[in-house]
Parts: sequence; C-alpha cells; structure tokens
Amino acid sequence: MNIPIPCEFGNYAECNNRQLLFCGVSWFKWTEGMEYTYFFSTSDKWHTFDFYTTFDCVQPFEFTIPDKLLIDDFIKNKGYPLKGRGYANGVDYLDGKTYIDFIMTDKYLSHIKVQCDKNGEYIPNGNIIFPPSWDTEEKKERAILKSIKFIQGESLKIKEPQPKQLSIFEFISS
Repeated sequence: MNIPIPCEFGNYAECNNRQLLFCGVSWFKWTEGMEYTYFFSTSDKWHTFDFYTTFDCVQPFEFTIPDKLLIDDFIKNKGYPLKGRGYANGVDYLDGKTYIDFIMTDKYLSHIKVQCDKNGEYIPNGNIIFPPSWDTEEKKERAILKSIKFIQGESLKIKEPQPKQLSIFEFISS
C-alpha cells in the first residue's frame, strides 16, 4: 500500500496554518474512500499534537508498506514478533525511529507499535511500544514470540532478567 504523506517523517509541513513536525499517519477505509489522518508534534506542553484528516490521496510524498500488513491475520505470518491476530492501521515516527501501529484484534483492539525500516519491514530486535495500560512485564512478554526466524536467519533475542537485589535479611542469612 502506498500511503500519501505531506513530507518525509521528521520534517516540517503545514498543519492548520502552522509549520509543524510531521510524526505520524493513520488510515481508515470508509465506503466513500480511504481517510488519512496526519499527526504533527507541537511544542505546546498542554497540546502536544495537532492533526488533520483528508480523503485526498494526492500528497507530495509516499510511504510504502507491504499489503500483507493490512490483512487481519496472525502477526507472526507478517514477519513481526507478536503473538495473536491484527493488522496495521498507522505509521508513527518517534525519537528518530519509524513504527508500524498494529491493532491487535484478539487483544481487545490494543495498539502495539513495532519498529520498522523505511520499507515497512520489521527490524530484528527493534523497539516495541505497548499500550500504557500494559504496565507489567508479564503482560508484555505474553504478547511477544519467544523465538521467530526472520529472513536474516536470526531469532529474536530475549534479554536475561536482571539479577535480583538481595534484602538485608537475605544477605545476613547467606
């Protein structure tokens, strides 16, 4: 899918009569066509993002993602290390990195963002951003595949847990 965008991610574009930093796009297919929502970062503490929506598919730039990401299917079949079913509905640019925003259809429509390259392909051992409500490591680990083979032949590396700090009572008894 070719996603029309107003400029390259991380550059400035016009949003509501202001030049703002372009940081994301999402889409939704209506009966009258595809609607795109463009997100821009502001410097305002209380209003950190601004946006606009359009059905216009003519923009000066494009971001291309594989069509297989748009189909509601198992995410692991798309080359991403997530358990469950879902589909892509947006692309975000955060801290100089590009992320695909997946809606997990079997996990209460949760949004999980996974780092990708400029072609929409997963970057092995890339960052994964979970919803704020997923506040425990247990919830996050249940969503990630323990081992998956990628085109490069490498498997996902799970970091070893940090050593537990001993309490004073455990230290004295040892």
